[in-house]
Amino acid sequence: MQAMKILMLTPYAPFPPHSGGRMRLWEQIQYLGHRHQLTVVSFIASEDEGDLEKTLRAHCDKAIMVLNPNRGALRDRGDNPSLPWPLQWYHATDMRRILHGLRSFDFDVAIVEHIFMAQYLDLMSSCVVLQEHNIESRIFKQFGELFQGRDGRLLDERERAFWKATSIHMVEYENRTWPRFPLRTTVSEDDRKELERRCRSGKTVVVENGIDTEAITPVPSKSSRTILFMGTLEYSPNVDAVCWLTQSILPRIWDQDPSITLAIAGRNPPQFIRRLASDPRIRVYADPDDMSDIARMCCLTVAPMRVGGGTRIKILHSMAMGLPVVSTSLGCEGLSVVDGRQLLIRDQPDQFAEAVLRLISNPALRNDLRIGARTLVEERFDWKPIFKKLEEEILLLVNSMRCGK
Repeated sequence: MQAMKILMLTPYAPFPPHSGGRMRLWEQIQYLGHRHQLTVVSFIASEDEGDLEKTLRAHCDKAIMVLNPNRGALRDRGDNPSLPWPLQWYHATDMRRILHGLRSFDFDVAIVEHIFMAQYLDLMSSCVVLQEHNIESRIFKQFGELFQGRDGRLLDERERAFWKATSIHMVEYENRTWPRFPLRTTVSEDDRKELERRCRSGKTVVVENGIDTEAITPVPSKSSRTILFMGTLEYSPNVDAVCWLTQSILPRIWDQDPSITLAIAGRNPPQFIRRLASDPRIRVYADPDDMSDIARMCCLTVAPMRVGGGTRIKILHSMAMGLPVVSTSLGCEGLSVVDGRQLLIRDQPDQFAEAVLRLISNPALRNDLRIGARTLVEERFDWKPIFKKLEEEILLLVNSMRCGK
């Protein structure tokens, strides 16, 4: 494989890999960094993350962390009204200065992670790749339809109108930005079809999410009565999932079996999620060092997602750990799973609750799903062949640009 000089631009630090997006970036950096000359430029949220440069340099040639001055700022900052407000969070003079200084490095290709960073396209060569982890406008539209805020409160009409307007603004930005990238990737076939429907030029390919099955040992099968929800708890779609789980699904489960308990585990839970632990049947594990430690106490995981795009690494993680999964259709979208073979798929609260109760009372079914799911992730979702496909597509682009095609 021909070595390339690659610039990777990310909207957040790729380490520690405690969320799906960070996990993907971290695995990608290790894969590309050991095979090519890789420079990583990332926004960081605080000075405490500045030490990451040393960690990343073990896997790439150069790492530059840029403090994001806008994180936590009001959503209506309005510094650049041509950008949808979520992109304004990533609009920083320091980032432009650093990328301008890197232009002399003559990179073969620049990989832009998330459309949030596409605003820096003018500082890069014509050989650029956009990796869309989600179709962001779709998520914003979903927020306006059913989203609950970080305090668990349903949005009012004014807030819903705001999200609808944000989605429309984001669609306009995506439509004029996507054609500027000759190569784009999505993590699911559904997202690829959506992108190609709205962008006819260039090439769009699916580069799926994955999981490091070699690093994750399945937890022992256990006849526990604890179900697990895991995910980054500051991420809005996960907040909505916890709300729906605790308000609409869990009461139905408890009506049939009040002995069942819930473990909620993930990074940065907001206060209203922490307060759920006032019920003795709910425990909240904030910022666990190793999710497998929590998984060993549980008999299955739930993914009651109603908002989101792309694919959920949390489901692949559950499958790799050997925990059966109950998910909504949206939660497992794009993962090529079959209901009853690798997991159970239910979209209505009563059906979701019934599936959880069925799994808890049926060890044979739990074991069948456990085996089917682990086999699937080992055969289909290993990171190495996934990133090999990305590498090959990038090399085709680089060589075509060199040939002037």
